[in-house]
Amino acid sequence: MLRRLLDAAHHAPSVGFMQPWNFIVVRDRALRARLHAHFREVSDRAARDFPGDRGETYRSLKLQGILDAPVNLLVTCDRSRGGPNVLGRSVQRDTDVYSTCLAVQNLWLAAHAEGVGVGWMSIAHPDTLRTLFELPESVLPVAYLTLGWPVELPDTPLIERVGWRRRVDLDTLVFAERWGRPADLDSGLGAGLPPAEPPPAPPERIREAVATRRAHLTRPPGSLGRLEDAVERIAVIQGHLRPRAHDRVLLLLAGDHGVTAEGVSAYRPEVTARMVTQFVSGGAAVCAIAREHGIRVQVADLGVDHDFSGATAVVDCKVGRATSNIAEHPAMSRAQREEAIEHGVRLVADMDRPDLLAVGEMGIGNSTVAAAMAAALLDRDPEELVGIGTGVGPGTRAHKVEVVRRALVRHGADRSPDGVLASLGGFEIAGLVGVMEEAARQGIPVILDSFITGVAALVAVRRTPTVSRVLLAGHRSAEPGHRLVLEALGLDPILDLDLRLGEGSGAALALGLLAAGCRVDAEMCTFEEAGIEHPEVPGART
Repeated sequence: MLRRLLDAAHHAPSVGFMQPWNFIVVRDRALRARLHAHFREVSDRAARDFPGDRGETYRSLKLQGILDAPVNLLVTCDRSRGGPNVLGRSVQRDTDVYSTCLAVQNLWLAAHAEGVGVGWMSIAHPDTLRTLFELPESVLPVAYLTLGWPVELPDTPLIERVGWRRRVDLDTLVFAERWGRPADLDSGLGAGLPPAEPPPAPPERIREAVATRRAHLTRPPGSLGRLEDAVERIAVIQGHLRPRAHDRVLLLLAGDHGVTAEGVSAYRPEVTARMVTQFVSGGAAVCAIAREHGIRVQVADLGVDHDFSGATAVVDCKVGRATSNIAEHPAMSRAQREEAIEHGVRLVADMDRPDLLAVGEMGIGNSTVAAAMAAALLDRDPEELVGIGTGVGPGTRAHKVEVVRRALVRHGADRSPDGVLASLGGFEIAGLVGVMEEAARQGIPVILDSFITGVAALVAVRRTPTVSRVLLAGHRSAEPGHRLVLEALGLDPILDLDLRLGEGSGAALALGLLAAGCRVDAEMCTFEEAGIEHPEVPGART
């Protein structure tokens, strides 16, 4: 593997074919420890140049790969390579360095194709590297790289995903004929559209066709249990005989809640923002589940009490920085409710239409909010609905029940779905309502996650009854209210594992199973297709 990567680097173009690069493979632990200490010292000094949140983000960028990666690599440029007169270098003397950077890029692209992660550790003094590696005077250190097997190969750089700097729009970087004159990048290009797919068949026709085909598949009828029912539901929602699960998306909506001022959670409110950062950097539990099942994760900020405006991996849908405390005030205004719902609609309308859409949420305090909403919508006692949420003890749970009771007394007059959403809800919950309503309009199957997404679904169904046609329950959580909500929705869970993590984790686990079921139905042969005639013994099923 290492030879292949270095061979790719060695085949980079170079001015005058000077090939000025060398590669020093670094495996020695003691040397790497000294390098790590130097990088850390320089990084800590540099962090002081960035105040506030930006400094925290800077410190979160990892140097641990120097110690943990299987291989480190120093790429150098020998400025004497090729002699004093190199073809094409007589005027631009730095083309040897540029050529070495092309070798680094070749290596990087080859590594990506092999599934190998590469990190460029640029915070180092060249003189220190010269000393540690005993470089000759003519040799310049260009790039210190770490190579290893990553947990994921993200589409965007980590520093972009955490909001350090966003990618500049290409159109602002390309000029025509002279500096500053905008260029038309689309002129002369054929922008033909792909042919439209045939419109989906009516649900009843699809259901009949799916049942007919399933009866002839090379497996005993009903042998995949309730998974068969779920897959049939997906096929009917999509309007296709063979259900599709190639493009799988998990949409996570986040928001903070004023009710945390009542002390109803085991975690501080600022954990919401920290977890959003984990989602976009790939370090949360649900990110690992998503990677395992080939699920794209999209994160939207509906109301987190934090400024994510520079984080390109977080979709900015902010309605406000946390709702009001529902024990004292309405959670949001009607205008804010409608704004949050519209954001949810746009999230689905603007994405490339997925085959399956899982939904999840993040918001410290939102299990209290969901319990209050469910109590109002289902006319149930809060004692039946309030659980331990983030793992609170019996005393805090009892306090949560009383907080919910206070909220219901204060806002109990309007039990309509819109009224409950505005008085007791959360910005991320309102956003989920819009997500589900738009998914229903487009015929996209929606896999629900936890108690909170179930409550959002309850609001969506009562506002727009056709939403019920596209819903599947990913799992039934350990929260006591979740069972009652699923019963009200008429949904049986795919999984029942006593999960209570939230964050879309149960929906993501179920999505992997549903994708496998869809693939079975789409790819499995019928007896006729397999060339098996008269497979059953006459009368054996009587």
